[in-house]
Amino acid sequence: MLSAAKSAPKLGKSVSRTAVRWESLGRQRRDGNSSVDILIRNQRSQFDKVRVRDDAHDLYLLEQGIKKSEDFTSQFTNYRYKFDKLPPNYGANQEIAVDRELQRDLENVVSYFHAPIKYAFGYGSGVFQQSGYSSSREPPQIDLVFGVSHPSHFHSLNMRQNPHHYSSLRYFGSNFVSKFQEIGAGVYFNPFVEINGQMVKYGVVSMDNLLKDLATWNSFYLAGRLQKPVKILRNDRRVSYWNQLNLKGAATLAKHLALQKNDQVFDEGEFYKQITALSYLGDVRYKLGGENPNKISNIVNKNFDNFRQYYKPIFKDVVINNSTYLPQGFTVDNAVGLLTRRIASTSAIQTVKGVFTAGVTKSIKYAWAKKLKALKPNK
Repeated sequence: MLSAAKSAPKLGKSVSRTAVRWESLGRQRRDGNSSVDILIRNQRSQFDKVRVRDDAHDLYLLEQGIKKSEDFTSQFTNYRYKFDKLPPNYGANQEIAVDRELQRDLENVVSYFHAPIKYAFGYGSGVFQQSGYSSSREPPQIDLVFGVSHPSHFHSLNMRQNPHHYSSLRYFGSNFVSKFQEIGAGVYFNPFVEINGQMVKYGVVSMDNLLKDLATWNSFYLAGRLQKPVKILRNDRRVSYWNQLNLKGAATLAKHLALQKNDQVFDEGEFYKQITALSYLGDVRYKLGGENPNKISNIVNKNFDNFRQYYKPIFKDVVINNSTYLPQGFTVDNAVGLLTRRIASTSAIQTVKGVFTAGVTKSIKYAWAKKLKALKPNK
């Protein structure tokens, strides 16, 4: 009992000293000068520095990931790959709306053919209005392109249904016609044929050649046409995928050229004009006066809203977010030269080829119609 009584005061002093230390610590805490506060501030400072470094590292990884993704996309050239599905709304920007009556007429023209058509689109002044054309004049010819899986089979069936669409080449048979089709850009045109009261020019191309051109720009004949707004009448998942990259490639190059032309000041109208101009690089018809010299401005001026819709996700990706894409072997520095040479060669071959596929009479009629359009003043 005595031992316990003597130890009690010692415990009281110990508690008292502890209370004093806590009170002192509390004052230091309130003053913000305690070692604990200093330690916390130092830890927070170090944490903030680590967080900044982590954020910068994450941003770096993101940028590298995007670059690797773009590099991988550029290197993926298997245009024959069959996609089971694509992301929801992928390529929705390619679905340009036209007048309901025109939509019906175009669909009826495609449905007129008995031969199977995998992919179809309409383009040109007969589908999309251009400056310099008056509604009081005779309506322009409707231009269509049909992507088919087996050209020989298509021509065989089509020659039975529409022998009058073909020149004298039909007498050599569908196999010969399909092989002749492969020359140049791989497109066989039948111009000035009347279908359902509409004057139509339609081209036939194998799906293989169409996809290859979109993926590699090997001829740029159809890739260039599809870089301008078109009316898709029958869609195909593979074409939708590769054309989206085709549009991104056009936007990448056009942005570079537009900035270069305007002293690094971006102009949306000039951007679309540069896109349109790509398909006329080296075109012999353009050089020889077979096209309206103001054709590029005419196309863009009357279709500015269509260009905006057609390039809506691409514009955000390339122009705003600085993402880039070009087919393998192309750079912003060598693309114009490569395309000029390829288009010059392909357009020259297609022009000569057209004399045989259309026949002399239709060829003269087509060339004269083109010349008259070139001579029409703009309004």
